[in-house]
Amino acid sequence: MLSGPAEIVVDLGAGRGDTLAETAARAPASSLTAVDIDGRALAVVAGRIPGVQVVEHDLVGPLPFQGEHCDCVVSHNVLECLVDPPALLRDIARVLRPGGRAVLGHTDFESIVVAVEGRALTRRVLQTYADLPVLYEHMAAADPWMGRKLAGLVRRSPLSLESVRTFTTVHTELSEARSARLDEVMTAVRRSAERGLGSVTVNEVDEWQEQLCTAQAAGEFFFAETAFVVVASKP
Repeated sequence: MLSGPAEIVVDLGAGRGDTLAETAARAPASSLTAVDIDGRALAVVAGRIPGVQVVEHDLVGPLPFQGEHCDCVVSHNVLECLVDPPALLRDIARVLRPGGRAVLGHTDFESIVVAVEGRALTRRVLQTYADLPVLYEHMAAADPWMGRKLAGLVRRSPLSLESVRTFTTVHTELSEARSARLDEVMTAVRRSAERGLGSVTVNEVDEWQEQLCTAQAAGEFFFAETAFVVVASKP
């Protein structure tokens, strides 16, 4: 069984390396590998984290590692992008050493909370965002409930579920919330509205944006979203 710090850490869907940068700061002796389909993002990781290995790979296919290759696999907000999330979990179990751990996190996109004046409109905007997610580059699927499904997926995989924790991100400034999530929400809902889909019109999207600005000016703006982080191990 594995004991002590992880020697080899692999980040699946590493993006621009936020998770690995934090890992490098906390465990400088670990060997880090970033896996992502986006070569441009991997170039950022390579320039950001000394000594990191980068692997350009589409997670639809088998992981490009031999069995029992690594001590720890981390992945955040990736599983919803795949048509077959259980396949990736099975392959994570394959590449982990006995006793190795997987740390899997995912935002639950139906957990978003926003405080503005129009409660009914806010509910409809956020429900449209959750029900009709827009697929962005490199996304084959989208599942706003992936956060709450994550523990069940792990229990049905070859991995052993160890713990589930929640992490809530809070922003009280509109600019921060827009950068973190709300710009994406408004873009997705507007695209749906322009196609006649969802529960709001294009004019109502504009109205909701005005309500956000009004709440910010009054010092009443509030935003929160919750992510679930599952820790699992390979028996």
